[in-house]
This record gives sequence, structure tokens and C-alpha cells, in this order.
Amino acid sequence: MPERSAAQIPTAELLKLEWRFLTYGALMSFWSSIGQTFFISLFSLEIRTELSLSHGEFGGYYAIATMVSAVTLFWLGKLADKLTVFRLSLITIIALAISALFFSFISGILTLIGGIYLLRLLGQGMMTHVYSVAIARRYKAARGRALAITGIGINIAESIGPPIIVLMIAGIGWRQVWLIIPVIFLLSITPFLSRLTQKTTFQEKSLSGSNNTPKVTQNISPETKEFKRKDLLKNVEFWVVILPLIAVPSFTITGILFHQIFLADAKLVTLFHWSKYYAFYAITAIIGAFLSGFLIDWVSARKSSFIGHSALLIGLICLWLGQANLALILFFSFFGLASGMITSNTNALLAEKYGTKWLGEIRAATQPVTVASSAISPILLGVMIDKGFGLTGLMLVLIIISAYPVIAAIVNFNVLVRE
Repeated sequence: MPERSAAQIPTAELLKLEWRFLTYGALMSFWSSIGQTFFISLFSLEIRTELSLSHGEFGGYYAIATMVSAVTLFWLGKLADKLTVFRLSLITIIALAISALFFSFISGILTLIGGIYLLRLLGQGMMTHVYSVAIARRYKAARGRALAITGIGINIAESIGPPIIVLMIAGIGWRQVWLIIPVIFLLSITPFLSRLTQKTTFQEKSLSGSNNTPKVTQNISPETKEFKRKDLLKNVEFWVVILPLIAVPSFTITGILFHQIFLADAKLVTLFHWSKYYAFYAITAIIGAFLSGFLIDWVSARKSSFIGHSALLIGLICLWLGQANLALILFFSFFGLASGMITSNTNALLAEKYGTKWLGEIRAATQPVTVASSAISPILLGVMIDKGFGLTGLMLVLIIISAYPVIAAIVNFNVLVRE
């Protein structure tokens, strides 16, 4: 009996066959949290207090560091096309661990900016970039499900991280947390990295297309042009549709997470109470990731791209207009659904639209946009907070901005269909 292609097998069997590489992706996804906004923002109060910074000032320094990391990533990301998965992963992991240790010793504005720069470049930037490119390359017909499975790593980190970190800060101090985290990080992944990143026979067959490809995989067109960076920058659809699909969620989600202490106060709850609602986020993020994965494999990333963005828009409305506990439950639920769906959809969308041959270079060109947009929102919303804008002002800005990708995706991929 011939072996089945990736799209023909159930997800449970895919997990059984590919558990090692999928575990690698999930661990990389999980530990990218060290450089993610939701993680760094948990230390906002202590850092602002020690360095005597306002919301806007801290957001401004965060933006500077993030913007510089975006420029660096534009060039550094091309390494994904040149180095092996194991080698680039190992370099990134060690560099991120050292950066986390450095962050525990920040003592002024310059070291703060330097520390944030390293965490953003290596955490949100390279950790995410390296595993996403590797997963998208090694799987074709099952790309959606593979990205969904590995993306669960960051969803788990976002759910269990906040309450644990808040308790650790209260118990041992914020600097000590940054001494402990990198040790756990290194011990959890480096001893197993070589084995987890080995290419399997199943992956070789998936890439070669030697098996019969079922009808459901026709969304991956064999005529897809293999774009390089110079081709991407000349593509009108990229600037009008794809770029907003990538940039807007980063802007919105980062703004929410970076100023979650302010939002918790606005909703009249403590930060610890706020962090407990991440349980709803975790559950719906996992549901969203798998839902997106199946939609990508069975419909396409293009046609299903608007769904996750719609969930984000609904979540923002719930946070703005909702009352008491119900508002937070609905917000975190839709927020999680959106986060899970958008992450896996975006990675698959780039592969669908621009091919996988130069995916490292393509993603390196888009990652700075993601990072840059995540740099703008903390300072913009921080200045608004300093100027006296309340919850309504912030939510209206985020809702208006977040509506555009929903409309763009529906019109471009579902109304004005070009097959």
C-alpha cells in the first residue's frame, strides 16, 4: 500500500509521524514569548517605577528599540535561506538566552533600549521567523495544520505566562525572574534540538509531491510564482492587502498587551485578576489555530483570512462596550480566537501567494513591518493615555484601524476572485 500524502492523513496520524519536528516548532513558538510584548509588558510597572518613566516615555523607548530591531531583522532574516534549521535555531536560542540575562541588569535608558532591542529582535523576530519558515517549507499539503499545531506554543505561553510571572515578580523581584527564565529556556530545548530538527522521509515525500495530491490541496497552485524580495516590493496586492493583514493585528494586539495594566484599571480589575482571564484566551487560541489550519488546508489561507480579523474586531468591541466579568470573558475569548487564527493564516498566506523557495527572504521583508507596527502602537497609545484619553478613545482608534483588513480580505479574496 503506497504511503499517503500529508493532506490525506488524519491530524492524529500527522502528529504521530511528525511529532519531533512539530515539537521543535511548538517549543520555538513558546519561547519566542521572551521577546513578545505581552511578556515584557508584565514588567512595565517595575521598570517605569525604577527609571521614573511615564506610560508614553516607556512606550517611546520601546518603540525605538523595536524599530531598530525591525531594520536589523530585514537583513538578518535572510539567514533562513542559507543556514540549516538546526544551526540557525541554536544560534538564535543561545543569543536570546544571553539577551534575557542581560535584561536583568538594565540600569538606565541606554541599557533599557539595548535590552528591549535584543529581546525583540531575537524573541519575537528571529525565534518566530526561523521556525515559521522551516515549518512552511517542510510541509506543503498539511502546511495549515502544521503551522496551527506549532503555533499552540505561543498560545500556551500567553495563557500560563502572565499569572506565573506576576506571582514570581511579587515573590522574588523582577530582576530575579530574568535570571531564572533563560536557564529554564536553555534546558528545555537545546539538549533535544539536533534530534527534533532532523528531516524525515515523510517530509521529503511531502516536498517532492511524489504522492497523489488530493483535490483539497488545489489552493496551493503549482503555477505559483516564486517571488524574491524585489518582486514582492513591486506587487500592488502586497501593499494594499497583504501588508495590512500582517501589520494591523500586530499594531492592535501589541497595543492591547503593552498597556494591559492601564486597561485592567479602566475595567476596574487588578492585574492578577485580569491575567486569570488568559485561560479563556488559551482555550480559544488553540481552537482558532486548529480551525485556521483546517480552513487553510481545505479552502485556502486567502479565502479564510478575513475570519480571524473579524474575531479581533468583535473582541475589541466587547472590551469597549461590555460590562464587568462578561466583557472580559468575551474579549479574551475573541482575542484568543483571533490570535490563533491570524498567526497560522499569515504564515500560510505568504507561502501560498509568494512560494517557498525564497520564503526566508520574503518573510524577512514582512517581519520588519510586523515589528515596526508593534513599535508604533505602544508609543501612540501611551501618549494618548498621558494626554488623558480613556478607554473609549483607545478602543475607537483600534476598532477603526482593525476594520480595514477585514474589508480588504473579503473584497480581494472572496469578491474580486482571480483564480
